[in-house]
Amino acid sequence: MSKVGLLCLSALLLLNPLQTATAMDLATIFRMPAFKLGMAGSAGTVEVSDSKSFSDVPFKSSNSLSPVVTLIQPPVYFGEDSRWGYHTELNIKYFKLDYDNDDARYQDGELKGYTTDITPILFYQWGHKKLCTNCRSWRVEAGVGMHYLNSDGKLQQFDGKKIAFSSVGFGFNSHIGAVVNYRQWELGLRLVVPTRINDDDDDADARHALSSVSLAYRF
Repeated sequence: MSKVGLLCLSALLLLNPLQTATAMDLATIFRMPAFKLGMAGSAGTVEVSDSKSFSDVPFKSSNSLSPVVTLIQPPVYFGEDSRWGYHTELNIKYFKLDYDNDDARYQDGELKGYTTDITPILFYQWGHKKLCTNCRSWRVEAGVGMHYLNSDGKLQQFDGKKIAFSSVGFGFNSHIGAVVNYRQWELGLRLVVPTRINDDDDDADARHALSSVSLAYRF
């Protein structure tokens, strides 16, 4: 199975609204997700290497906000009295980063594109255990999942010559975070630890560690 096919299959497993499964474990796995729309501001750097042109060139997150679209499953707890639980998220994010001038090797540059990740998340939650129009809760969470990156970038040398590159591929993403839910709103602080993208011969390799603050509304 191709990598794109594997990602599509994972998305279908997340989105499948199978509500009539006779086995409890299947009914738990195939839960209809909610739609969440938000904006996120990030801090940190992405290092890009191209075996033909450059290595470990840093790009830093800009001050602009980026849109985030999320499909999130209802939480499942490990028991009626347990505050431990899990859910799965499918995120699509747009980003635009600027060349870190502290590197001093190039005059200017940028990196932009989008990422998609599907991540099972383990959490510990206080407050209401459900996500609803009148519920309030806060949680700490950690997750590991599959990550897809599609990006294009450019670097401008001091002589005016431009180097174009792209980074497209799969890797594994993981994050830790703290999230506050108030009715339909969510405020989240997350740290995405380094992710390595599997690169082809014609693509650049990207590694990153970004922290983000996001505000989202769940429909």
